[in-house]
Amino acid sequence: MLKIPEYYYDGTFTAFQPQLTAGRSPQSVAATDQLVTIGEFMTRSFYVHRGVLRFYILDGSTGSEKTELFIGPGGLFPLYSPVERQYRMERDAFLVKAQTDAVVTPLPQRRLADLLATNSALALAMLRQYADFSSILLYDAVILATQDSTTKVCNYLYQYEQLLKPHGIVLTQAAMASNIGLPLLTFTRVLQKLRQLGIVTTARKTLTVTDWPALIQRCSPELLHTND
Repeated sequence: MLKIPEYYYDGTFTAFQPQLTAGRSPQSVAATDQLVTIGEFMTRSFYVHRGVLRFYILDGSTGSEKTELFIGPGGLFPLYSPVERQYRMERDAFLVKAQTDAVVTPLPQRRLADLLATNSALALAMLRQYADFSSILLYDAVILATQDSTTKVCNYLYQYEQLLKPHGIVLTQAAMASNIGLPLLTFTRVLQKLRQLGIVTTARKTLTVTDWPALIQRCSPELLHTND
């Protein structure tokens, strides 16, 4: 089965929890708590026991936020970053926040480096997750550059309904527009068209796909054919 780019992941590191969290105390964080702040290099990773974290990019000139990835239980983020290499983009624009109430175990990147050097199975899991993470970043870049607004919105609604809402991730229309990379006005115009076609219904803080075949027809091909 071919894997489509996904805005949510969990469970990749569940089997490695004993090694990752040994001797370290879990911490409770509340929804919207900041785990990685502006001006801070990602020197710690967070193993998620419960709840969901959000990785997003902050536009310093406008203050807008674009979410790239949600991380659920058994997930680890930030992924390993070589401690001898620090990237200014990481410090200036990459942030991590709790999307919901969560329980996490902070893990220094130096400890993670030691574990990866001695555990080949963990290193392979990290490599696979990096491949998936790179895929979603590349997918976003390609979609932003090549697809029209309707396709962008339908692609995101597909993922929102299939992957995000089932994990308790509820987003406003403004947040979805920002995540897609569209002005809110453009997003609402596309949504209005989809409503008129009977493809979606909206109410206060809710959005529901009511005609899946019609939505999928307006998505890009990689969401339509997931079997090799």
